[in-house]
Amino acid sequence: MDNKFVFVRGISERYSKATLNGGTLASTEPDRKAFAFDMVPANLLENTIISKSFTPDLPGDFAGGLVRMNTIDFPSDLIVTVSGSASYNSVSTFNAFNSYRGGSTDYLGVDDGIRGLPAGLPENVSSNEITPEERLAIAQQFPNSWGPVSRKAPLSSSYSISLGDGTRLLGQDFGFVTSLSYRSGFETIELERNEFESSGEPRFLYKGSQSRYSILWGGMFNFSYKLSNYHRLSIKNTYTRSADDDVTILQGPQFTDISADLIHTGLRFVSRSVYSGQLGGEHYFKGIGSLQLHWRISHSISDRNEPDYRRIIYARSFGAREDDPYYAVLGFQANLKNGGRFYSNLKDKSNAYGADFTLPVRSSQIKFGGSFEDTDRDFTSRLIGIIINARGNGFTDPHLYHLPIDSIFMAENFRQNGFSIDEYRNGGNNYTAFQSVGAAYTMIDIPFVVLNQHFRLIAGARWEESRQGVLTMNLNATEEIHIERIKVNILPSVNLVYKVTPISNLRLAYTETVNRPELREISNFMYFDFSTQTSVRGNMELRPASIKNYDIRFETFPGLDEMLSASLFYKDITDAIEQVIISGVSLNAERTFMNADNAKNYGFELEGRMSFRHIASALSDFSIRGNYAWIKSEVDIKATETTLSRRGRPLQGQSQYVINLGLSYDNPDRGTSVNILYNRFGKRVMEISTAFAGELVELPRDLIDVVITQRVLGSFDVKLTAKDILAKEQVFMQDDLKIRGNRRGSSYSLGISYKF
Repeated sequence: MDNKFVFVRGISERYSKATLNGGTLASTEPDRKAFAFDMVPANLLENTIISKSFTPDLPGDFAGGLVRMNTIDFPSDLIVTVSGSASYNSVSTFNAFNSYRGGSTDYLGVDDGIRGLPAGLPENVSSNEITPEERLAIAQQFPNSWGPVSRKAPLSSSYSISLGDGTRLLGQDFGFVTSLSYRSGFETIELERNEFESSGEPRFLYKGSQSRYSILWGGMFNFSYKLSNYHRLSIKNTYTRSADDDVTILQGPQFTDISADLIHTGLRFVSRSVYSGQLGGEHYFKGIGSLQLHWRISHSISDRNEPDYRRIIYARSFGAREDDPYYAVLGFQANLKNGGRFYSNLKDKSNAYGADFTLPVRSSQIKFGGSFEDTDRDFTSRLIGIIINARGNGFTDPHLYHLPIDSIFMAENFRQNGFSIDEYRNGGNNYTAFQSVGAAYTMIDIPFVVLNQHFRLIAGARWEESRQGVLTMNLNATEEIHIERIKVNILPSVNLVYKVTPISNLRLAYTETVNRPELREISNFMYFDFSTQTSVRGNMELRPASIKNYDIRFETFPGLDEMLSASLFYKDITDAIEQVIISGVSLNAERTFMNADNAKNYGFELEGRMSFRHIASALSDFSIRGNYAWIKSEVDIKATETTLSRRGRPLQGQSQYVINLGLSYDNPDRGTSVNILYNRFGKRVMEISTAFAGELVELPRDLIDVVITQRVLGSFDVKLTAKDILAKEQVFMQDDLKIRGNRRGSSYSLGISYKF
């Protein structure tokens, strides 16, 4: 979803989990429990494994899928690979593209300080201890960087280089691999944003665009040393940084609060970085029953910085002439929506330790181990609002309202009869939080025979103790709030495999897992999302969800790299966590997170990978792969002061069906590879209504990608990629009314790589 989020079996990304080299990856989003997978460049990955069923040696915090990414290992010989590509977008490339004056290091995804708060800014600009004259002097220190400028968007580009080698050091095998990649992109998204009363009358009807300049670069250094034939040490380091620089402009009529035609402008720069370092070892103790030990110590830091998010609204009254100027809409105090500069920073630090022991016992094996992971979070935010004067030393000069966006907030306009500043103070603006999860597990893997039929039992349990805590203030910032929750879960797992034929298996599984709230979700911080014109706040009463999972799967392997399977699954979710709409509030529709009483999720899935050689030997280079999942979800909730009693509605984020299909041609002798990929998902509920309105749903659309690779001159690979060829609009509806629309263009890229 959106080229960066993963939905497994059509269920919301919050029910999935991501790891890198065995270490958990924290959420990269401020208002959702999700990891943006585009943060990890594909050329750094050796493989990606998605587990849909829980076993005790895996983390227990998932119900959809566990996405395990592993970075590349060192090669046996020296390998150097260099690549580059250029991309064309059908909507943005060589067309008008909105931007603004940024910093000198934006190309690295790093703000050089130009968007930072002025030096010496008081902790509270709205404090009564600051005189009006001092407040005006402070306002004049902020840069006048409000005006978007239009230019032609160039081609997007990407580059990478990797180096790896294996040799001998002190008589033992030694290897390393290092890689560096860089990608920059230009994209224009056509937007539509609407909101309606429960009667169907519109509140606002906006259309516009978002111009996005994005950066993604990353580096990796992995080192491995073989101490002996039985012992090996490895060090793995990965760093990635991304940034999105957005200019969003929305225009259209608003019929509530202010009856006028409005122009919303938002300038936003968001940078993210993730570092993951791990020291690990693999050991084989032949004298202790051939015991195997895998251990790891990891440290990770993730940072999200959003400096100087600027928002302003201009209005023109209904009935005004076409040549009448727009005027800036400003208030007497700072608020979340307009005329403000928002600054936030989120930093997570995590340390993790783990060990896994495997002991063979004849044809069986016993596996046991444990882990501990501790995460500390610091979140800070400030909203500096630009306000008008209506008392004291004089009203704001009315001529100032009509100044254009690039000059309205010049330093000289902050004066006694001009503009001033205020700070939106909310106790939830800042918080510190922690989460720790200690785990221990044991499991057995036993093959056995009954009536000449072969079975395999994989069973065990995982004990997890989680501690979550948030330290913040109440909304009035008068009282400290400290939330700390301790929860112990015993998570059983039973997998029985029946070998029907030498190439076919029948699998039955029962497991229990959990879905814990993200730290952001249990804090009382409120965030205004300009692109959706909604605000999102946490819920301090949110509880973890408990999931019981039942799976039946039949699979057969007709040939090398071939597979056919059919699965039935059923999930019983207690206290399912969902994002819900609280309508009728002052900041338009407000979003928060709530627990449903009970949810059921069941369906079937068909998967397959097959070669066309079964049709004719001449077609042996062709293959097809795909999966189809049909899912039914039913949620029951009880009536509360803000919620109506409902039974049987769909689970938030759940698609009714998912289709993935791939047609491939691969001829290694000619160096030719062609892949045609198709995806479609069923209608899914994105946000739940707690009042009388219906749910916000995303409508199905078709996605088609084509990737063609051809080896030339022995060591060169030429790659042509076409993404989202159909470029269908992403549409969100509520009660047959269109609420949001996003239309992206198709992308076409040509790349070349050289390996020597």
